[in-house]
Order: sequence, then C-alpha cells, then structure tokens
Amino acid sequence: MAKSFEHTTERPPVVVVMGHVDHGKSTLLDFIRKSNTVEKEAGGITQHVAAYEVVREKIDPSTSLMVNKRITFIDTPGHAAFQSIRARGANVADIAILVVAADDGVKAQTLEALASIKAAEIPFIIAINKVDKPNANVERTQASLSEQGVYLEKLGGDVPWAAVSAKAGTGVEELLDLILIVAELQEYAGDPSVPAKGYVLESHRDKKRGLAATLVITDGTIRAGMTVLAGRALSPVRILESAMGKTIKDASFSTPVRLVGFDELPEAGASFQAYTSKREAEGARSSASAERKKAPPGAEPSGDETERFALPVIVRADTSGSLEAIEHEISRIGDERSLVTIVQSGIGSLGENDVKTALAGSVPGVVIGFNVAVDPIAEEYARQHGIRIELFDIIYKLTERLEELLGAGRPKRAVEEVLGRAKVLKQFSSRKDMRVVGGAVTEGHMARGAQARVVRRGIVIGVGKIRNIQANKADVDRVPEGSEFGAQIASSFEIAPGDTLECFTTSLK
Repeated sequence: MAKSFEHTTERPPVVVVMGHVDHGKSTLLDFIRKSNTVEKEAGGITQHVAAYEVVREKIDPSTSLMVNKRITFIDTPGHAAFQSIRARGANVADIAILVVAADDGVKAQTLEALASIKAAEIPFIIAINKVDKPNANVERTQASLSEQGVYLEKLGGDVPWAAVSAKAGTGVEELLDLILIVAELQEYAGDPSVPAKGYVLESHRDKKRGLAATLVITDGTIRAGMTVLAGRALSPVRILESAMGKTIKDASFSTPVRLVGFDELPEAGASFQAYTSKREAEGARSSASAERKKAPPGAEPSGDETERFALPVIVRADTSGSLEAIEHEISRIGDERSLVTIVQSGIGSLGENDVKTALAGSVPGVVIGFNVAVDPIAEEYARQHGIRIELFDIIYKLTERLEELLGAGRPKRAVEEVLGRAKVLKQFSSRKDMRVVGGAVTEGHMARGAQARVVRRGIVIGVGKIRNIQANKADVDRVPEGSEFGAQIASSFEIAPGDTLECFTTSLK
C-alpha cells in the first residue's frame, strides 16, 4: 500500500541491546524499565527476545518545552547458541547498543554481535558497562574496541559511547540522550494512516489462548478488526496486548505488541502485514503460496553420511526462538561417526505423541523439553516403555547432556594403534601354533601381549600375538627401537627371516 507523505510523522527509534553473555544487557534494561527480568531468567541468562517501550523526557528545541520521546528496546540473548536471534534483532532495529563490560572487555559474542550490527548497516552506540566494579578498566576496554576497528568519539573516532553502571544507574541518562540524538540525526519517520507492517520477534503457544506472537511495528497502525498475515500464519486482531500485557485496541509504529489467535505458528523473524479485512489477508496468502517456487530436491546423503550413528531426538520448546537456537546447537553436535537427528519438533508441552514418535524408530529416541511441562499421560507412557524424557531451562546444559547421550549410545568400534616395527632376523623354533623368532626393532617398540602383523615383501600374510618377549635373555614388557629381542608369537603360519613385524594394539572407542 502506498505511503501517504501527508501523514508522515516522526517515528520513535527501535533499539536493539546486544553483547556478550553476562555483560549486563538485561540489567541495563532493568534499570531503564525499573523492572527485574534477570532474576526470572534461568541461570541469569536471557534466552528469549523481548521488546519493551520506555518514555524519555526531552526539551523540544523549537518550543523549549518538555516533551515525551518514546524508545523501543529489544533485548537479545548473549549466549553463543542465539547468534541467529541476535542477528534478527539487529535486522529489525534502527539503532544498536553494544554492551561491553569494563572488567571483561571484548569477547567472542561481542564480535558476533558487532558483525550482525555491521551486516544490518545500522548506527550503534557503545555502552561500557560495570564501571563501578573494582577491577573495571575503561581505558583497556576502549583499546580492545579499537583493536576491532571500533573507534570511539573523543578518542579519534565517530562511534558514540557512554560509561555506565547498569546496576547503579551511572551514565544511563547520558546513554538515553545519545539514543535520541542518533535518532534525530537519522530522521526516522512513519505513516500512522496505513495498515501496520513489521516483524515477528518471537512466537509461542499459549496453553489457554492459542498461538501468539510478539510483533514490532515498523510502520503504520494495527487496530482491532484488522487481520495480520505473518509469513503463512494468519490472525484476526482480537486479542492485542502491549509489551506489559495490557489489552489495547490499537498500536502504531515502533511499538511492540503481542497478538493472539494465529492459525499456525508464525516463524520468528518473518515480516508481517496488517490488512483491513480477512478476505484481503487470505487473498495475499493465496497469492504468496502460488508464487512460491518449489524448493529443489536435496542431495542424497553420501555413503559416509548414512553410516553415521544417529541419535534421534524429539524436541519441544516454549517459543520458536528457543527452538531455533536448540536446532542450531544440535546441528553442531557429533563427529564423522555420529550425530544427533531431530525427528520431530514443536512448541508447547510434551505429549503422548512425542513419546510414541520416540518409540517408532529402530533406535529409541530421547524426548527433550525446554521450558515446557510434561503431560502426565506422556510421562507414564514413557516410563512404561523405557523412553527417556529430559527437561532443561538452560540451553548449554541441554547440549552437554545430548553430547553425553550420543557418546554413550553410539556403537563402539575397534581402533588400531601401531606401536612399532621390527625385522625378523632368525627363526629359532616352530610348533603347531607357536613360533620363536629373533629380530631387531627398527621403529617404536615391541610389546608383550600386543598383536603382530606379519608382512612379507609388502603383503600381509597373517596376524599373530606376542606371548612373551626377551631382551638380553631376560623377560621384559617391551623392547625399544634399536634393540634386538627374542619373541614367542602365537600364529598358525610360518614366520621367516626377512619378514617385518608390525606391533599394534586395538581398543574399542
């Protein structure tokens, strides 16, 4: 729908808060919002994307009067598993705040967040946090940022920054003012007269009310009676709430809202568009489906791939963002011999069908729940059939447990370790199943109890076992390189002078 420039007005900025885990992103937002989400997060780690709106008083230079300026904040997880969610937050936002702890400096997720900000091509502000800690070193943090090509204002660069203590509130007022200054320079604008559009930040299954999503409006207005299309998911605008859970009838750009009533779960990160009627929204969905090209068939797995042991898992999570992060982490588990395969996933509590799916394969599956409840019937069914149900509220503990289960479940294989090689110099005696030979170690060592592969003119003629070995007419456990020895080798074939003995052991791993 065409924008009416006649109705275009100033649009509040959408600000994403990013940075390394435990550098104080959520604590900073807590101080700004005068709330306390950190204590509610498992392990003190933010594991969902959340959006909040705050109001900041500022003097209007044209009237010299105090006016209210709105800022929408997006909080993103700092843990490595949530890199794609952080990237999505940066793509939705107008401005980014990169939080760096003064006592810890630039870390791995700091660099990932910085890369996401640069890829989104949005302006950003550095918040050097925890300046109140005894071991804080602002100068060292500034230097570490410079090493990464981030040059701060007043220090030879043009990136705005503020030294803050999210815990005590020091420097937070300056940080908010910097946001508004950057927003004024960028001249963000929107048209409240057109139907709303924006992005899905998060989606989940509400047990009592159905499928819900957190939306951030980037332009236009959403009103009761409209219909929203997010990807393929469609919802009438009946249950519309503010970020604080208050029922509202309408909302305009830069505002985060929660909409309940989708006919399927919207994909986190999908764009949405509001329509004035359900028929119009359904028409748009039909058109999009007709134009969607059929995906090319995937390549057949290689022979090596099919030989890998696969641990099947069924995953249930509380939100689509959590599920996305879990799927990303699970894809990284395994090696050339084994991997974890998700055979079924979804949002909401664990049910009987999840357990039945775990039973269906040739290898019993593991049912994984992340911040979800287990239906009592499913729990009893799993107990009766010996299916493991594992529940988690911190993602790295989930991945650590799956690595343990994969290691315990995969079949063991024999792994050979070559200890040394020797040249046979003489055969002393030969009985039915025992040969006594003399030789010299040319590489590594020869060991009692190890196996001996006999090679003649480059061809392996058989494998025997070293029953006993002597050096200087005394029984020993091993003979090192450069030494001569006599050995009793159990074998059903002859061992002749000139043969090579390859001494090796095998173990199951």
